[in-house]
Amino acid sequence: MSEAVGSKREQIEAEAMISDVLLEDLRYRGEGTDLDFKADRYPFANASDDEKSELLKDILALANASREGTAYILIGFKEKPPYPAEVVGLPAEGAIDDSRIQQFVNAKLESNLNFRYEERMFDGKHVAVIAIPKQRRPFYLKKDFGPLKSNVVYVRRGSSTDVASPREIAMMGASNETRGEAQIRLLLKTENNEVLPDYFARDFLVFSNKLPDYEIDSGPYGSAFHRPNRNYYRESAEYYTALKRAITVRVLMENHSEFALASVQIEIACRGTEDCVALMLRADDMPRKAQSTWDIGQLTMNLPSQAANRRVVVDDRGDEQLVCIDLGCLRPGQIARAEEDLVLIPSAPGSYTIAVRILANELPTPLIQEHAFQVDGVIERLSLKSLKSMIYSDPDLD
Repeated sequence: MSEAVGSKREQIEAEAMISDVLLEDLRYRGEGTDLDFKADRYPFANASDDEKSELLKDILALANASREGTAYILIGFKEKPPYPAEVVGLPAEGAIDDSRIQQFVNAKLESNLNFRYEERMFDGKHVAVIAIPKQRRPFYLKKDFGPLKSNVVYVRRGSSTDVASPREIAMMGASNETRGEAQIRLLLKTENNEVLPDYFARDFLVFSNKLPDYEIDSGPYGSAFHRPNRNYYRESAEYYTALKRAITVRVLMENHSEFALASVQIEIACRGTEDCVALMLRADDMPRKAQSTWDIGQLTMNLPSQAANRRVVVDDRGDEQLVCIDLGCLRPGQIARAEEDLVLIPSAPGSYTIAVRILANELPTPLIQEHAFQVDGVIERLSLKSLKSMIYSDPDLD
């Protein structure tokens, strides 16, 4: 029950940033049907229709080009053949928001075009990237805009832009119909990369809700540089409760299609029978071993949250938890792993089901898959004394 086969085509990562590794690789390629370099930012805010038409024409030409993968326009890069493109950078002022460009472009077209515009730092300089995944063609304007004409198909040939011939347009339509069914294989594994089993034995520890504050004798820990963690017992109970019940799930997907898959998204819910529920967490959000004291001298400032860049997101806002995994674009033959493992915390022994939906631009309807499993174990109600014994016998005690 941990495999799925499905069908259809390519777009772009919805939320994840384009990586430095990819940009560095693109620098070493020459301009062509899937790559264009621009030293300066496109005129946009307060620009005339003629000026803004340059951006529109370049996006259309690359979207209509014959190519295998995603096409890119790198802005703030200057081509210097035979050397890698120079990162000249852009002024921070005048940055353009992705949503404004999306609205501008798609309001002009007969059909919706999937692409992404991103401004970011690379090699110490401010740059911008437009990524255009391969998708159904052709794209054209529904009415004239500046010097661009409606119902004309602009296409990229090599490093130049031209008007597509009737034969080229016919071939674009034909290519939309020649693809076979997508072949997708979804794998659910353990943290040891073994196939996820359908049976688990776990310990269900239950501690009192009224654990006392943690206190220590005066001495060096009573100095200005050390303070007792008054929540130490409560945090330790939370840690051991989660640790003893945890079931780790690693999510992988293999694309065995002859074409790329785009905007691949996986949605996961975990449902239990009767009164059983399972909390879902990212593995890096699991409760950590509690500290009995705080060393004030070692405390550091909190770093900015990285949640905005996460590709595995736990959504608690609905009637049930939903884990959303963004795998972006999967090339033919590519194996993609979710950015972070999931951890399931079952509330009690019982039967559970991992319900999975797989979505992609190439799939006319989501693929549905389930993995049922049984969790056995004894519910143990423990006292503060038992908790202390557990803490002091822990080989990793701080």
